[in-house]
Amino acid sequence: MRDVVVIGGGLSGLAACYELEKHPIRYTVIEVKNRLGGSIASSAADDFIADASAFAIAEIEDVALLAELGLDDDRFAFAPGQFGFCGGTQSLIDALARRLTGARLMRMAVSSIGALDGRFTICLENGLLLDAGAVIVAAPARYAERMLFNLAPDASDWLRGYIYDSISRVSFGYHKRDLPRRRIRPYSVIYPFVFATDSPGRVPDADYLLLQVGARACGDLPPERIIQQVMTHYGCEKKPLFARVDRWNESDPLSCYDDDHVANVSAIRARLPEGISLIGSDYCLEPPQKSGLARLDERLRQGRAAARAALDFLNVD
Repeated sequence: MRDVVVIGGGLSGLAACYELEKHPIRYTVIEVKNRLGGSIASSAADDFIADASAFAIAEIEDVALLAELGLDDDRFAFAPGQFGFCGGTQSLIDALARRLTGARLMRMAVSSIGALDGRFTICLENGLLLDAGAVIVAAPARYAERMLFNLAPDASDWLRGYIYDSISRVSFGYHKRDLPRRRIRPYSVIYPFVFATDSPGRVPDADYLLLQVGARACGDLPPERIIQQVMTHYGCEKKPLFARVDRWNESDPLSCYDDDHVANVSAIRARLPEGISLIGSDYCLEPPQKSGLARLDERLRQGRAAARAALDFLNVD
């Protein structure tokens, strides 16, 4: 028997688990992929460390959390109010995950959430049925809509309206002498942002540069075509030492952030049964990305607040 089930092992879900970890409560996190972190992932190749999404990050207000996680010194500055993690943004995911002792069900998809005899039921796509006193759904709208269809049909209808403006993130590793002399900067809607660093640990040494370029409307192209397209656009004639393309279809719900967004999120949450929380980047009240700059604060706050709401619902101190 589980007290709380957290559906989704991205940043918000892990933040919820981290808060639950501080209390005498049994929780399980369910993740559909074989790794935690959602769109946040880092990879190393040829002495470069690149990020799949969050690369440049807006300063995190909860500096105490970073200290708790041992990440105070694992940062470098991009610009005032912007930083990156020296070991990749996955450092934050790994630091949270190391401190969790709750059960994990990996590569498991949730098909639906229901209610029975005062408990919530969680039906997995492999036919397994779990139960919980409270549920935290930390999943994108297109998946949460399906899970909540039977339990909260009105909320499900609202979630079905979500649309995305997903952007491919193209990472390059170059020797500085091989880059064009003109400064590489975004100047079109197709390439809305560029970030670059020669921070030690991220590159082989100070003679190298790691870049991340946002590329919109390229999702249907194969990665090698996207890489070539970006190189041509910026006048990069030499082949990069390292290059990769990452795309997470639900990482940029930018087109939802219109004048009605805050009211829509409030309406969705108001239609959920007590004991159910809905968290994640889709439900931030401010866009989780702005010009490629990742804003992690609200996702962290959502997770911890959802955990506290579950504890209150279950009357756990």
